[in-house]
Amino acid sequence: MAAVHQHVESATGQEFAGLARNLFGNIRLDFSAADENKSRMVSAMLGACRLTRLEADRHIVFGDKVTAGPDDPDAIKLIMQTEGSAALTQGGLQAPVSAHALVIYDPRRPYILTNSTSVRQLLLQLPRHALPPAAVERLATPFVPHATQDGMCRILLSLMDSSMHEIDHLDTARRFSVGRTMIELVRSMVGGDAQPARSICNPLDLLLERIKDFVDRNLARPDLTVSVIARRMGCSVRYVYRAFEVECLTPSDYIWDLRLQRAQAQLREAGGYAGEISEIAFALGFSSSAHFSRAFRNRYGASPSQWRKARLS
Repeated sequence: MAAVHQHVESATGQEFAGLARNLFGNIRLDFSAADENKSRMVSAMLGACRLTRLEADRHIVFGDKVTAGPDDPDAIKLIMQTEGSAALTQGGLQAPVSAHALVIYDPRRPYILTNSTSVRQLLLQLPRHALPPAAVERLATPFVPHATQDGMCRILLSLMDSSMHEIDHLDTARRFSVGRTMIELVRSMVGGDAQPARSICNPLDLLLERIKDFVDRNLARPDLTVSVIARRMGCSVRYVYRAFEVECLTPSDYIWDLRLQRAQAQLREAGGYAGEISEIAFALGFSSSAHFSRAFRNRYGASPSQWRKARLS
């Protein structure tokens, strides 16, 4: 059944095709002898972008006149395969859509998407005007990123995947920020931007930004380790360490430094009641008051209670 909850739309089974037409325009889905009831879709707006996750049995998508009506969405589309095999035929060319690879295309131009197996896919729609005219012109046929852009593709896949997992917890500002980042990544891959607003050619810079945001939101977790971060970012532990090389410190150093900075700021505003220091310690992910006290003393040369008294005197 189809449903809408807090800017998130979803559909399963026989409602799948109807929601697909609402989101993607005047398309036709042919499941033939496959089981349409295995289909499910979740979709949400991220600022100007729409991000969709779907899984379905084998089927064919015919996009002959996607923008036939005035209310049909007119957007550049990106498809990222996470499971299964598919191929996109457009402009006389066929682009394979293989696992963990992406294809960018202009659905205003007729196309056929053949999902020859059961598939799981992430789909991104971004406004046509978000890309430079020269880049849109190059989408007369499907665009497949060059091997030199593999790092950027992995970052985009990780960002799309993690955004879908956290979509219910992203406020409006974060959704806009994530959508803007996705647009900039696609612009960088497709090219044609004579005056880019901000260069993000190095995927490690984007990864570092995402890690810091994740750490900021999860600082209270005692189990906030490099392994946890790598799993959430969808990359290796080594890649997380590489992202922090520009900072000249390790990920763990960054986490503990941030915790101590927050602790110092909170102690500055502390009221001095019994147990307050312990509350601050546990709220910032320290395993015990003793652990907090040792780390604080090593950093600031005084225990938390001594430091607070000195500030009040």
